[in-house]
Amino acid sequence: MTALFFKEWIKLRLIWGLILAGNAAFCLYLFLDMRQQFRIEHAEMLYYQASRIGRLFYADLQYVPALTGAALAVAQFAPEMAKGRLRLSMHLPISLDGLILIHLTIGLIGLGVILAFDLAALAATVGTFFPGAFVHSALATAAPWMLAGVAAYLGGVLVLLEPCRPLQVVNLAVAGGLVTLCHLSTRFNGADHALPGLALMVGLLLPAVLLPARRFRDGGR
Repeated sequence: MTALFFKEWIKLRLIWGLILAGNAAFCLYLFLDMRQQFRIEHAEMLYYQASRIGRLFYADLQYVPALTGAALAVAQFAPEMAKGRLRLSMHLPISLDGLILIHLTIGLIGLGVILAFDLAALAATVGTFFPGAFVHSALATAAPWMLAGVAAYLGGVLVLLEPCRPLQVVNLAVAGGLVTLCHLSTRFNGADHALPGLALMVGLLLPAVLLPARRFRDGGR
């Protein structure tokens, strides 16, 4: 089991590092863009736009977690399927469910670190230019976007593992629907009441991933 964890880390560390660097570059852009806003406009006007009009100065961040999750899923599982590595791994002395869960654990840990970095960078950026109350609001507003990242990762794995083409389309529609749900609100704290339900639906993708893995093992049946 330890060897599997190590193998997955070796496989993913380069692409993971590149994805993290891409997220870091985007967060730097977000900071510089917000700083530029405060240079060209009065702070009072920007506070008014944020608190009264509901302008999200960090709205560009909303699709970054979903793109991150999808990219990580493709990087981790596309080679496993295309080159038959997953079928070879099935001969190891470990159950299929255990094998897939190890892969998912590595992927989710890597994704979680990147999403935590994004949230920390968002908090630092907002906290630099706005009062503390805005930081809490920004994190709550961005929470469903982070869930979208997890949904995109698990949904991507669900699609990649599925050997049946029609079911791949269904899985893609389900994953896309969940990601869309996570982005429905464009207001401050707009999805607070829906977060538990969204988290539950995204969490259900985790056991769902095991079903196409079994069909892949059984030759698509």
